[in-house]
Amino acid sequence: MQVDKIILPKQLLTKLINHAKKSSPNESVSMISGYIKDRIAYAEKVYTPENIDQSTTTFTVEPLTLLEIYTEIEEEGRVLVAIYHTHPAPPQPSGTDRRYMEVNPCIWLISSTQNPEKPKGYLLEEKGNLKEVKVSILN
Repeated sequence: MQVDKIILPKQLLTKLINHAKKSSPNESVSMISGYIKDRIAYAEKVYTPENIDQSTTTFTVEPLTLLEIYTEIEEEGRVLVAIYHTHPAPPQPSGTDRRYMEVNPCIWLISSTQNPEKPKGYLLEEKGNLKEVKVSILN
C-alpha cells in the first residue's frame, strides 16, 4: 500500500471514539473501508467489532465477524484502508502490532485510551521500516 495520508471524516472519528470509550478499559478495534487515490486513503465506513480478547493489551476479532466485514467491504467495491485500535500507552505500534502489520498491509491507526481523539497512523513498508502516515480529520 503506497499511502502518505488518510482523510477521516469527523463523524467516522466520532464513531471510533465512541466505540473506544465503550470498550474501555480494554483495547477497542475497528476496521475502516474506503478507497485510495493519489497516495491518499479516503475513509468512508467504519466497522466496530467486539474485541473478543477483552484485554487491555491485545485485540482479536471473531473470525466469522472478520469474514463478514471483509465480504461486505468487497461487495461494496471498497478496500480495507485502516485498522484502528487503542493502546493504554502512547499511540505507537507494539511488537505484536508490527507482526500483524505484516499480514494486514493497511494503515494502522492507533490512539491512546487516554486521548482517543488524536489517532496516529502507521504503515509497515516492504523492508520492515515503519512509516508514519498523516491523519487529516475532515469536518
